[in-house]
Amino acid sequence: MRILFLTPYLPDPPDFGGAARMFHLIQEVAARHEVVVLSLAGPGETPPGCLPARIVPVPVPLTARQPPGGRKRLGQVRSLLSRRSFQHALYHHPAMQRTLDRLTRDERFDLIQIEFSQMGGYRVPPGVPVVLDVHNVEYDVLRQAAVQGSLPRRIFNQIEYRKFRREEVAAWQRATACVATSAADAAVVRAATGREVAVVPNGVDLDRFPRFPLDQADPTALVFVGAMRYRPNADAARWFVEHVFPRVRAALPTATFTIVGADPPPDVLALGTVPGVYVTGTVPDVRPWVERAGTVVVPLRAGGGTRLKILEAFAMGRPVVSTRLGAAGIDAKDGEHLLLADTPDAIAAAITRLAADATLRQALADRAYALVRERYQWRAIAAELDAVYARLCTKG
Repeated sequence: MRILFLTPYLPDPPDFGGAARMFHLIQEVAARHEVVVLSLAGPGETPPGCLPARIVPVPVPLTARQPPGGRKRLGQVRSLLSRRSFQHALYHHPAMQRTLDRLTRDERFDLIQIEFSQMGGYRVPPGVPVVLDVHNVEYDVLRQAAVQGSLPRRIFNQIEYRKFRREEVAAWQRATACVATSAADAAVVRAATGREVAVVPNGVDLDRFPRFPLDQADPTALVFVGAMRYRPNADAARWFVEHVFPRVRAALPTATFTIVGADPPPDVLALGTVPGVYVTGTVPDVRPWVERAGTVVVPLRAGGGTRLKILEAFAMGRPVVSTRLGAAGIDAKDGEHLLLADTPDAIAAAITRLAADATLRQALADRAYALVRERYQWRAIAAELDAVYARLCTKG
């Protein structure tokens, strides 16, 4: 088949969650089919050329690869005067629609896959099946954000949640089929569309994230990995330092906490002044930081979909302490593959317990590695997506 992917930013390099999912699925799909990727591209961004697919970039002023700045803030303010959401303004561009129209007029495609609900507003030719990869229920992420942060931020996110919920559900309903990363998200989409929704989970590349001996790591070294321009990650880092880390240091005075991720905002950068806390900013490779850590923490309080950072930690043989929301959608069990906790006291207790118990650290790491090896490799996951394609094209 010839398949056209629509992406909200360049999937290459796969240096954060959404990009990694798109990159690996496109890579695997391109091994079975001919793939063209039509992507928004921010200022100065060019495809590195690592994907076995033709990339057609459409230059736009801003994508999710850029850190928040004045342009984004101005767009958010302007969106308050519009019936449309800020998400629509950020992702819907006339140049993209023109390029999509030209491509689908000049070339034949058997199927179109749209990445993220925010891209679901583009007009596609009738008669071509459309798969929408939901990634996460974005309106629910906005709903969660509407109860956190400053008063202006809470008000904006409440308004944005109401607008985008309507747009997101409409995007699901327009698509021929939707796929979700977790059973919970699939249930939400199924209730809104009345159609079956396949679960195509996130995965991990075991070659890129190889396992390292745990006895070489510092049991008191903690790491949190994630793009800090993504507000739920920045909130998690700040909350952990303010509410959890003091409790950890009371029990483990030499403990360190390293925040690894691109484009930290000023409030996250300021956390580096706290004793024992380090903020790396953008790094070329997160793996050395994970390798040195005795525990990977995922203190998320908002977000959706499933966290690739947990699967990558499992692959590298590092024990994980996560909130339940942080580990949502991954078939990992508390006490068997990782430790789950939601309050500052409980999270700190789980971390200190791991630091004191080498046998537990190793047992969790062993079982978690076996889990990703068995169930979360991209090749097998892409086969599940290919089965969705086959069903759609057979019906057509």
